[in-house]
Amino acid sequence: MPTLVDKYFSSIDLKAIEEAVRKAESATCGELAVTITPRSRRWLWERIEVASVMGAVAMLISLWFTRQNDWGVYYNYSQGLLWGIIGFALAYVTAKPVYQRPERRRKAVWKHALEHFQRLTPTKGKTGVLIFISLEEGQAAVLADTGIATKLATDYWDNPHRLISDAMKSGKHVEGIIAAVNAIGTELARHFPREQDDTNELPDTVTIDPD
Repeated sequence: MPTLVDKYFSSIDLKAIEEAVRKAESATCGELAVTITPRSRRWLWERIEVASVMGAVAMLISLWFTRQNDWGVYYNYSQGLLWGIIGFALAYVTAKPVYQRPERRRKAVWKHALEHFQRLTPTKGKTGVLIFISLEEGQAAVLADTGIATKLATDYWDNPHRLISDAMKSGKHVEGIIAAVNAIGTELARHFPREQDDTNELPDTVTIDPD
């Protein structure tokens, strides 16, 4: 069954990104890693969970107000079920704008990217760079290790991030990633030229995060 990654990237696309990484690293001791994940959070399931709780609350409130105490306590379960469904539907619809807020999604992607960055094998000179793509959110994150962060201005990373983000908006995910890899490789070559004993410390292949 095709995945979200398959929708945007073919095996040829992934190979092209790998070749771009290999070429970028040929002139620098910096190390680039590219990770693609289908999503950074399961937004749909979160909406369903919240809506389910609200539906259950609406149902319980309905049962409480429609109970009858004649010769015992009786509850109007049909009314309770109806209000439970209404509560679920209202919560599901009204929660959508909250879960689609760009800032909320950016934070989720950044947090997920940090988790992946911390799992990368530390490079000898702390010269690793992670390009992280989260497809459902349509967002990216670019993280650099301390060895690079001390040499490059903080706002430098806005440019490769913009190259990816702008390309993703028009469905050109591969082109955006390759453009960012090329730009980062050029900048790293200026500050971290390749040394004779340099070894490839991070894989050039694209890492696909399991769904």
